[in-house]
Amino acid sequence: MRIKKFTASNYSIALQKVKQELGEDALILSTRSIKPPSPIAGRKEATQVEITAAVEYASAVVEPEVQSSDELENKPLPEKGDADLKSLIFSLLSQTDRAQSMGLKPHQFDTFSHLVESGLDEKLASKILKKALEQNSEQTADSSKGPLKVMNLMKKVLPCKGGIDLNVYGPKIVAFVGPTGVGKTTTVAKIAAEYALRRGKKVVMVSLDTYRLGAIDQLRVYGEIMEVPVEVAGGKEELRHIITNHEDKDLILIDTTGRSHQDKDYSRQLKKVFDAVRGVETHLVLSVTAQEKLFTATYRQFSSMGLDRVLFTKLDEGLNFGSLFNFTVRNRLPISYFTSGQQVPEDLEVARPERVISLIFN
Repeated sequence: MRIKKFTASNYSIALQKVKQELGEDALILSTRSIKPPSPIAGRKEATQVEITAAVEYASAVVEPEVQSSDELENKPLPEKGDADLKSLIFSLLSQTDRAQSMGLKPHQFDTFSHLVESGLDEKLASKILKKALEQNSEQTADSSKGPLKVMNLMKKVLPCKGGIDLNVYGPKIVAFVGPTGVGKTTTVAKIAAEYALRRGKKVVMVSLDTYRLGAIDQLRVYGEIMEVPVEVAGGKEELRHIITNHEDKDLILIDTTGRSHQDKDYSRQLKKVFDAVRGVETHLVLSVTAQEKLFTATYRQFSSMGLDRVLFTKLDEGLNFGSLFNFTVRNRLPISYFTSGQQVPEDLEVARPERVISLIFN
């Protein structure tokens, strides 16, 4: 990596120097204004600006070997570990410097900082802000409307398909998969209550969670309260038999065992079970309290079986919600529902883009 400082009378000229010498891929590390020394009587010195920029050595323009002593700081660092060093330097910059290095405008810095602090990925936040600026050139003239335009753009790119759509003929089969502790069983009960009690539909709940007896008991308690039948299936043959016996139902909800994201074989087992009955709509259940890395690991665990929607639980316990946006946009997996609290079915809501944006922007 090569690091060099550029001075000029204003930032536009300094940035032009950076591009000319280091190219378009140069990373802006810092900027500052240089105050002139005490002016000589009768003469006013102009303030200058300084930009410190860096570029990977392989892409830097070759210059003559002769260097003055004040250019020693610009000597290229060893190529080994350059990528790690670049990442380290970038991480040490302030959010404002990082925003500037990504090519954002000064009036966008506050919005960028808010998005990042809310959990949005920096590169994704930068792309959104740049796209918002491209779509409306007047944004530079009226920066007060910037955040609103960013919100509107985020709403457009966030995939939400709403709740469960029932079939015209035959039961709709919906399964819920995900790690342990995310609230799958309670979520199944909430959706069953929504359709059975509020919409008057015929619903049955099926548990594939034979690993935890407590989960079956919990589902049966909900079933007794709502007067909704509860079945237990130990495999694909039992599940096929249950579905055949409930062909008169409008909705069949399947609760599954929670497994660690490291259990790669579990999703293959579930796929074989669901393939035996066909037409299963699968919702991945994630908790907003989990780390984003767990979102990714869980998605990889279950993606091979075919995921149709994602459902986020425990909104009432979440601290920031940018990870919801990151995950959904990157994987193009539509959100179906949000849940919060333990009340059935009150703490269930159909996911809307406006809701996600309001969470991110408080």
